[in-house]
Amino acid sequence: MGICWDLRLLNLLLLHLLIVILTVSCSDHKSSQLGENEAIRVYVEFADGKNRGIYDPITDSKGFPDEDYDATTAMVINWHKMPENNDFQNARIRYRKVHPIETDWVTKEGGCFEFWFREEIICRILLNNLDANSLYEFQVNKNGQTFRFRTMPESLDERPVKIALTADHQTPNWSKIAHNNAKIVALNKPDMFVVVGDYVNDEGMITEDNAIRWAKYLDVLYGVESGHFLYDIVIEGNVYENLIIPHVTVLGNHETGQRNHMRWPADFYSPGGSNYPMFVSANWLELLFHWPYKSEGFYNEYNPNHPNIDPEHVRENFGHGGFGKLSFSDYLLFVALDNSQNWEGEPEKNLRDRDGNLITEKWPWFENLHADIRQDIWLQNLLEPEGKQTAGEIYDYIIPVWHRGLFGTGRLNMSYKNRGLLKYWLPVLYRNNVKIIKEAHDHNFTRTVPMSIYKDQPSNTYLEKVAYHPHSWELTDQFDDRYLEENFTVNVLKDIDSDKIVGWEYDGNYIIYNETGMITIGHGGWAAGRRNPGQWGGGNAGLWFVDESKGGETFGGEESFHMTFIQLTNEELQVEAYHPDQLLNFKNGKEPVPIHRFKWVKHDESWYGFDIDKMEWGKYEK
Repeated sequence: MGICWDLRLLNLLLLHLLIVILTVSCSDHKSSQLGENEAIRVYVEFADGKNRGIYDPITDSKGFPDEDYDATTAMVINWHKMPENNDFQNARIRYRKVHPIETDWVTKEGGCFEFWFREEIICRILLNNLDANSLYEFQVNKNGQTFRFRTMPESLDERPVKIALTADHQTPNWSKIAHNNAKIVALNKPDMFVVVGDYVNDEGMITEDNAIRWAKYLDVLYGVESGHFLYDIVIEGNVYENLIIPHVTVLGNHETGQRNHMRWPADFYSPGGSNYPMFVSANWLELLFHWPYKSEGFYNEYNPNHPNIDPEHVRENFGHGGFGKLSFSDYLLFVALDNSQNWEGEPEKNLRDRDGNLITEKWPWFENLHADIRQDIWLQNLLEPEGKQTAGEIYDYIIPVWHRGLFGTGRLNMSYKNRGLLKYWLPVLYRNNVKIIKEAHDHNFTRTVPMSIYKDQPSNTYLEKVAYHPHSWELTDQFDDRYLEENFTVNVLKDIDSDKIVGWEYDGNYIIYNETGMITIGHGGWAAGRRNPGQWGGGNAGLWFVDESKGGETFGGEESFHMTFIQLTNEELQVEAYHPDQLLNFKNGKEPVPIHRFKWVKHDESWYGFDIDKMEWGKYEK
């Protein structure tokens, strides 16, 4: 009897052990099981957890805490696909390193969410603790395609870095010019593709038409069947297919809601009535891209608790700030700022709208409610943290970008809306040895002369106050002379001998030509409608700084379509731009003819320009 019970007990124990083994085995199998649906489009981004700028550990607000990875060791993978029958398979990938050594596959699960108005879902996963300067591959379907990405080098000793920059797509239509620009990018195989705003004219609005436009934008560039930005690469004799060009997303005015709403009274626009427009908290960029929204983590004026948020466009977990930075070891700090909606400095008093009415009559909160995070404070903390090394001391190169041009030649750029940017952004950037600034918005080609910022007025100059006028509306009689002088004038620097404008003064900062200063490049755009220099009242800013004898240039029309490339090495920063008509030369391996080519050489701290006719480098000038 005792032996019988012992056998029964043993059998029960063995059965229990078998159940445990099978359960664990099934669980392990389930946890590593990929989905059956292939990706429709797939794209990658950089992620950066270091020195995020602002974080309040007491309230656990205003950003994410710092982490121990930067943009050389972390990537975000985005893929769109049809939902799986089993939800647990929706956001799962497997990945491994394949160069310089090959590792085992690792399965990891991310998150997925609705692609508004479409049957597809958007899946996203952040991978950190990657190795710098390495090639990785991943799959979303074990029996499907293999996609690859390359992490950035830890040092420019390992290899140069090439950045492709463009702006102002403003699709939905993809013209031949747009496709040619995309093909030129792919043939150059850059380390990143930076778009400085204005993608598909969605105005931030969550509509079915805009969903179609965004799907097409991503299909043309990153569609798994024929996307321009999935290409093959040969490394040490091995061919790797489907390498993805990382996308870097910068906010433009057409990504903000309620018809490009700006807080400045000179830009208030009220479609369909007299009420001021409201903020739109949810937008397409935040849905489709991780960076900068989900990388920095803080809210700005899009905070859903703001009294002027449009309630129809509030979405849970949306409304994060549209600015941020990517740090690549100690050689590159890339900074994207949002000058389409944010304001800088303290709120100004007694401001009026374009009709002359006090803003506080319709927005009572205007003078005492600010954005949660001011970019000027964030930028100061990022570049010049108290008690620590400055960014200029740490990084070889700092590249800031923003959409609305401060130095463009197509609009009024010294106008009211830019005063905070000129006061708070430029001086701290200049102090930290910024050499190149990228902006967009004006739809014409611009390359400024080198500029420096001084605290003392340059010799042989005098100040003169110059008035400017809006390009699209008349100044109301309700603006008295004092108000006009305070808000619609700018101090220009004039040469004593020639009386020509040579710069301007802003809040005690004098901006003027200096052959070793910083250069701003505007953008003719990807394929948006063309403009010409001086159009729409332009010329009271950018036209002063495009003197051809000093290396500046500006032009509009269809000739101003182009792609810009920046290459970084230990020795120099080189900038070049190409019109899409150079595609055949790139394809055929012939020397393409640049619109311009110039470089900053570090060891002698000088700019050089490339003479296209003589095919040689010389002093930076035309």
